Amino acid sequence: MNKFRLEPLTFVKWLVMSLVIVLLIQTFNIQVLNQKVLRSKTKDMAVRSKNTYAERGLILDRNGVVLAENFRDTSNTSLDYSRIYLQGKLASQVVGKLDFEGHGNMGVERVFDTRLTGVDGFRVSVQDVHHREIYSRSEEVAEAEPGKNLVLTIDKNMQEIVEKTLKDGVAEFSAKSASAVVVDPYTGEILAMASYPTFDPNSKTQGIGRVAKNEIVAMPYEPGSTFKVITAAAAIENKIVDPLKVYADEGKCWRWSTRSEPICDTHVYGDMDMAEAMVQSSNIVFGKIADEVGADKLYRMARNFGFGMKTSEFFHGEESGRLLQPYELTRDDRTLKTMGFGHAVMVTPIQMVMAYSAIANGGKLMEPMIVKEWRDSHGNLVEKNEPVEVRRVVSESTASKIREMLNRVVNSGTAKRVASKKLPDVIFGGKTGTAEKYNQETRSYDREHQVASFIGLAPVEDARYVCLVLVDDPQSKHVGGLTAGPIFRRIMEGVYYHPELSPLSHNLAQVKTNESCDIDFMGMTKGAVKKLAESKKCNVVMEGEGDRVVSQRNDLLDSSATVVQFGETVASKMPNLKGLSLRDALEVMGSIRVNVEYSGKGRVVAQEPKAETALHKGVVCKLTLKEKS
Repeated sequence: MNKFRLEPLTFVKWLVMSLVIVLLIQTFNIQVLNQKVLRSKTKDMAVRSKNTYAERGLILDRNGVVLAENFRDTSNTSLDYSRIYLQGKLASQVVGKLDFEGHGNMGVERVFDTRLTGVDGFRVSVQDVHHREIYSRSEEVAEAEPGKNLVLTIDKNMQEIVEKTLKDGVAEFSAKSASAVVVDPYTGEILAMASYPTFDPNSKTQGIGRVAKNEIVAMPYEPGSTFKVITAAAAIENKIVDPLKVYADEGKCWRWSTRSEPICDTHVYGDMDMAEAMVQSSNIVFGKIADEVGADKLYRMARNFGFGMKTSEFFHGEESGRLLQPYELTRDDRTLKTMGFGHAVMVTPIQMVMAYSAIANGGKLMEPMIVKEWRDSHGNLVEKNEPVEVRRVVSESTASKIREMLNRVVNSGTAKRVASKKLPDVIFGGKTGTAEKYNQETRSYDREHQVASFIGLAPVEDARYVCLVLVDDPQSKHVGGLTAGPIFRRIMEGVYYHPELSPLSHNLAQVKTNESCDIDFMGMTKGAVKKLAESKKCNVVMEGEGDRVVSQRNDLLDSSATVVQFGETVASKMPNLKGLSLRDALEVMGSIRVNVEYSGKGRVVAQEPKAETALHKGVVCKLTLKEKS
């Protein structure tokens, strides 16, 4: 046994030799057999390649107010940045929001997702054992290219006015919703566009269902009487109906054959020409006018105004509406007639406001603009959008005649509640509309549910703004003149008195602060005016001869006083209009159903026929106005 015992020194030698052999084998394995695999693993542990985030472009209003930007979210491991909407709910249906993957899923965020997103960069990062980047050895292979900044045509201040007024209107009229859009008629720029209820795009739980829709472009509806402007344009432009042609009184309903379903008005209006029919919003007369125009020409005019097609490629969710073909309009003897007053046609609010903008600007249909310009991440201008004229729809002469009608609608027709006492120098024009909702299941109109609307020009000549207001299913009052019309007036008052928006110098101090004297005296007798003024302790100045109030205004010398003008409601002689403002003159003539043509600005200095001249049916009053030198 002893001869096999290893000496301690020999054991150590064998152990060292064994270890050397193992190390040699392992070294051979690392450096030769598995060199590529292990080198790759080592590199992966020390080197990281990653995409560098390209910041999404900002969204701004026309004046540079930021609506949407990015912020670094340290709690979010999947994205370096998150989107934040600095104005909250403001213009949310226009701006939209992002989905969970950081892509736009509604509004301009979706339409312009590619341009806003930009291009990610690529970086090779060398790290130490503690996974800290060694910047001297790291390399930016490709720099991230930020998305472009989108500048909208929307004005934040005007948008705030519109959204607040809509919210108040929905509460006042117990409506399901309300929408409004304000457009520059000469450029097509959308200055404000909103619907209420709305949503906060910063919330992960909001932005679903109807509140997320931009109903100005996505809600087709029957326009009702606002479509009468299109019928009038077709009749005048094609020289088929003379605006002075008088249509005989049909009573409250018109039945053109023994088997026909009648077309009815709300009241008996007597004989009417086209202008008076527009003022009183007569379905009967415009049904007759549509019948004379014919299916082909009425369809062509509506098509030229842009109905039955999308207005732009830049509105998410835009609908086309529905415009019946001529053969569909003549399948029976009633459909064409009803289209004349806004039934049997489906439109979108954006189509309607652009059609009225064409009337306002002299006959040119403009493409609606929502994008003002694009800028790079440094604020440099990249692309500027210019107004786009789609086509000339009607002549300047036709547009002018229709504007005169729209002026009378506000001054003496269905939209008398629209005229503003706070803006005596701003003469509005416009048209009311009230359409019963069509029930697809019963294939009939539901008299219990309406869409009320008003489209207005401010002012009616050289219009600065065209504004459409739509009220869905108002409960307390149904007609457009009592719901959508007052909302329009409040929007315009808010705009004109805003220090950064007002196109004229309107001093809030000049507005009567005594709310108890903010009374509508129109149509009241002298005795009733005196009694009411005394009970309210109002300062009222009475002018003119006659049995009832035909116009009223704020006293230019005493802001606390109201001037009421008396006249004959059924006049046989021409009243004296000299010295009156255009608005007051139009109110006087509107109350006695006389068409008015005018030239110049300021106050009436000449009139034809002269005062006290006997009036007869079809007479046209021509006024010359001049400003004080």
